[in-house]
Amino acid sequence: MSLKTRILVLKRKRAGDQDILVKAYGQGGIIDLLVRDGLVSGHRFFGVFEPFNVMELDMSQRGGIALPNDVKNVRFLSYIARDYRRFLWMSWVAGFIMRTVHYYDERLFSLFLRYLTLSPEKKEHVLRIRLKLDYLELSGLKPKFLDQRGTGTKLKLSNGSISEEGELEVEPHLLDLIRKIYRARKPERISLSGELSKRIEKMLDLLIEYHTR
Repeated sequence: MSLKTRILVLKRKRAGDQDILVKAYGQGGIIDLLVRDGLVSGHRFFGVFEPFNVMELDMSQRGGIALPNDVKNVRFLSYIARDYRRFLWMSWVAGFIMRTVHYYDERLFSLFLRYLTLSPEKKEHVLRIRLKLDYLELSGLKPKFLDQRGTGTKLKLSNGSISEEGELEVEPHLLDLIRKIYRARKPERISLSGELSKRIEKMLDLLIEYHTR
């Protein structure tokens, strides 16, 4: 069966002397691709299936593995990952997709592409929080506390509301910080310590895991 889809390459590794195994995000969610002779210099796919590259792919499905037939309109975003800080940021975004996303959505594809091409400017911790919030919203899982002004201290994971009953104890000042990051037009300008960001990310990760496990 042949399928045409736009893909974002997330990861690649060698498979023998000449072939490449690729994980990509596209129609169907996370796709496993076998690129035969992808490491052979001069081959038409040489250098194409590098992490972070975006392309339109024509592929054939063989069981759980897809084989590329043709590519076009390749965006070589791997080039902007040559800066070490950008590489670490782009690798984190790719890792988030592989760990979290189980289905394809054009809006999510555009969201991940936008974050992938951002320059982190030493604000990776704030951008990670905003990405997770945007992901929850586009997935129809927007936490209710983002628009809620309750006085409770517990978070209900099923809908993200705050009340006196819930599975997770929360700190009101952390909720205020999350709301500030969510509403900011330029969240990277918000000052946030590494320790606070870790506590916020842990809470958001629990929300995401509850709905994606």
